[in-house]
Amino acid sequence: MSGNPHQATLLRLVDLHQADLAELHRQARRLREMLRRRPPRPEPPKPPPSREALSGDLAGVERCIAKHERLIELARDVRVGEVLQAVADDPDLAREAAADPSAFAARHGITLPDTLVVTVLVAGRDVSARFSNPDPDMPFEVAWTRDGFQAPPVPDAPRLRASAEPV
Repeated sequence: MSGNPHQATLLRLVDLHQADLAELHRQARRLREMLRRRPPRPEPPKPPPSREALSGDLAGVERCIAKHERLIELARDVRVGEVLQAVADDPDLAREAAADPSAFAARHGITLPDTLVVTVLVAGRDVSARFSNPDPDMPFEVAWTRDGFQAPPVPDAPRLRASAEPV
């Protein structure tokens, strides 16, 4: 794990994307296999998905894979941790980042995805940011403070429904 506390907390979030990425790769393999197969004879009662539908699904899955891989690559870039540390330590630098986060990142050699919305807040020496990605292929939102990235909330455990049937 990185020695930079900001990058270290970011890398914990990479595990979530790694799990999503593994599932996307499984989906892509299944779709490729379906595209290779010939329909069984005689025709089943329900026709199999068309090649066009399968190709469209595969293109969507491959697009998601590329986006997850890009985000994971960005999270592992040591420059990200260095810039976050510098912003956390220097309120003037944080105000510069707040003015135009994408341009600020670019000046430090970091290219942010076009869909990523970064909002930096500076109040005295307190610095925080919200990273939102409204992209329907990979929506997420994560908060960052001077202490690092905050773990996403854990979804509530499914609640068991009481049986309505008499015992």
